[in-house]
Amino acid sequence: MTGAPRRLLICTVGGTPDPIVKALLHWQPIKVCFLPTPQTRSRIDLDSVNSTGNTVLSIIKAAKAAAYALDAGRYEIHELSDGEDLASCLTELHRLTDDVERWVERGAEFEVIVDFTGGTKCMSAAVALQASRWPCVFSYVGGPQRTKDGVGTVQSGHERVVHRANPWEALGHRAVEDFAVLFDQHAFLAAANLAARTMKRVDKPSRKRELAVLEQLGKALDAWDRFDHGTSLNHLRNVLKSENDLRAVLGEGRASRILTGTAQLTEHLDQIRQATPPSPHHVVDLLGNAERRKEEGRFDDAVARLYRAIEAIAQVTLRERHAIQTTEAVPLGRIPEPLRTTWATRAIDNVVALGLQDAYALLSALDDPLGTHFQDAGLSGKKSPLVARNRSILAHGFERASDTVYERLWTTALSLAGVDIASLPSFPLLVESGS
Repeated sequence: MTGAPRRLLICTVGGTPDPIVKALLHWQPIKVCFLPTPQTRSRIDLDSVNSTGNTVLSIIKAAKAAAYALDAGRYEIHELSDGEDLASCLTELHRLTDDVERWVERGAEFEVIVDFTGGTKCMSAAVALQASRWPCVFSYVGGPQRTKDGVGTVQSGHERVVHRANPWEALGHRAVEDFAVLFDQHAFLAAANLAARTMKRVDKPSRKRELAVLEQLGKALDAWDRFDHGTSLNHLRNVLKSENDLRAVLGEGRASRILTGTAQLTEHLDQIRQATPPSPHHVVDLLGNAERRKEEGRFDDAVARLYRAIEAIAQVTLRERHAIQTTEAVPLGRIPEPLRTTWATRAIDNVVALGLQDAYALLSALDDPLGTHFQDAGLSGKKSPLVARNRSILAHGFERASDTVYERLWTTALSLAGVDIASLPSFPLLVESGS
């Protein structure tokens, strides 16, 4: 259970206290942040005289006269240096972001109200732009009677709060577009977190469902990139169950592309989860993961995955063609001479563990064409590009893997596996021409 709302009111200050007093009375904030310019700063706590010689009460006094006392400890003043400069207004308003976030993090009853009635049009525009990224409610004070034959300012005494709106309901599409950019950059966890944060800021159940399916999508591919295939599969199935919400948030074209891709990806995941590792499906998954790391410019990560894929190709071949179930414990009796004699000194209980180079050496000794292919590709010996992986900071050294090494290993790995790029699992894109 949450208590009564505890509101922070952020309001621009113009030439008259009336709309601000109306907002204070309506929202009953426990704290106020005034946004004046140097020209309007004094109107907060000092009386003034208008052009007709009448005294205009300060905002503080006018609020007190209306039975809303605002002592010095309950308000702050953040002066905007130039009410006609949009860029400076935005810069100076941005500094309030931490205060806003800290306020709402205190509990569900802590709310932020942003009223942009007063001040210049530039100030109002700046506040609306900046506050559209805050968890807040917009407020505007208007009225049925205005000066200048109905097109000027609201006549004093006729003010009323005419609008209350959560900007995230209307501007949530911007978060969706930001999600799409992060998603296509393979920043899947960041995209999922963005959707989750935005979901907390909207009120409509339908909007929450739409953002929830985006969160599921981002989490699915983040889990896949971390080889957490079971979690990824569960999330993808939830995406497929939320087809209508996905179409509502992404539009028909992008949603259809995502749904088609998601269905294909679930097939890949089913194959991986049903297969006993290592299998051709695991090899294909490693190759696809390596290519995504390359697209991010993470060549050390990419080369590490290619190294494992090339090793797995040998392990799969030994098991499927030669009934050698694991390279962790190969019986000496299954190893042809002269390798058997060479490796006998490192055997324990008449079995020997094989590394990548050993596995391909065994394939050559067994007259398997894959062993010959490995040697012809220049992957054996001290000049092998596989040495770059061992020297990588992710293995045993401190050298950076180059894109040249990656491309050579990538081409060779595809050839050893007997697959082409089209057969690899492909993550769909959200941003495409014609979307």
